[in-house]
Amino acid sequence: MPVLLLIVCINFVGIGALIPILPYTVIETLGLPASVMTLLLASFAFAMFIANPILGRLSDHFGRRPVLMVSLAVSCVAHFWFAMSDDIITMFIARSLAGFASGNTGVIQAMIADRTSPEKRAQYMGLLGAAIGVGFVAGPALGGFLSNIGSGPLHQAPFLMASAFALGALLMASRLPRMGKTGRIAQTPREGTIFTRMALLLRSPLALYALGTLALNLSFAQVEASFVLVLRDSLDFGAVETGWLFTYIGVCIVLVQAVLIKHVVGRFGEVGTTFIGASFLATGQIITVLAVLGLMVGGDYPLAQMMVATTAVCFGFAFCTPALSAAVSKLAGQSVMGGALGMIQGFGSLGQVIGLTIAGPLYDLGGSQYPFGFGACITLMLVALVPYLARPPKA
Repeated sequence: MPVLLLIVCINFVGIGALIPILPYTVIETLGLPASVMTLLLASFAFAMFIANPILGRLSDHFGRRPVLMVSLAVSCVAHFWFAMSDDIITMFIARSLAGFASGNTGVIQAMIADRTSPEKRAQYMGLLGAAIGVGFVAGPALGGFLSNIGSGPLHQAPFLMASAFALGALLMASRLPRMGKTGRIAQTPREGTIFTRMALLLRSPLALYALGTLALNLSFAQVEASFVLVLRDSLDFGAVETGWLFTYIGVCIVLVQAVLIKHVVGRFGEVGTTFIGASFLATGQIITVLAVLGLMVGGDYPLAQMMVATTAVCFGFAFCTPALSAAVSKLAGQSVMGGALGMIQGFGSLGQVIGLTIAGPLYDLGGSQYPFGFGACITLMLVALVPYLARPPKA
């Protein structure tokens, strides 16, 4: 388990390195509008949407480890290609390839679920989130720092680092113990295609979880796409300052998912924890809108306003994500857990695709209050949906 969590951490260091530099690469260096930047983010998410159910199902048949290793190898190549690119078309191709490789989220969740008992699953899903958070602590900080190193494009050094980290994760994955072809069972004809499995999912208790995951990621995509622009416009932050603020975001995620999540889930259950997280997320988005419009108390201290909003957003998303994953893993049968988690993650990626695609035009419409306001509306819909989610059985 520690090795697997370290692999996740290393993988997300590479992904996180993109965050503080992408707006400056696309908007300032290439001179393209924010809508192109968010489409580049959306290409990554769309590839994840395609890959998550495919890789999750393949891991049920051929084993988690080989699928994870192949995806990490592809990620290494894709990051290196992006580092060497200097035109937007090549960047789109490289990011799409990297997104497909990063569709191993459901596989990694299934590997953790394979190794844990149901009553400890939320705790270990929280540790997974903490490993991702550690990656986001190191990744954006390193990305911002490395953006000033070398004579190449702003993104070159950070993505060479991301490629090296993916290679390191691949070498570590090759040393993971084999656990057999978990979940390889005979399939009935009606389970044969991805479209049939999706139809079965939508008729099951997991249907509302799929909708909730889609809504969560649709909402959070507005933050993902527009937060750096808020920092640039409101606080005049550059890549380095943005990287340090994302380090604080990572610390918040680690605090919630490594320390707080097990206590909150133990007290309120997965569904209750999701409700708490969605409420935090909506609060943070609303505060951001009010701060951007100058309607928030403490207008003379914009950094303090942004820190309050950021903390609420981070706590909210960090509570929701592992709680939803743990609930799905309990409701899905062991033999199809990888496919179920992959399918749910696919809906999450679909939410990202839609959210990122519209976030840029919303920002171009008149500022960051539009994407954040839209995100707040979607999050409030998620808050209203949560009471209708099926509660997983207690272990």
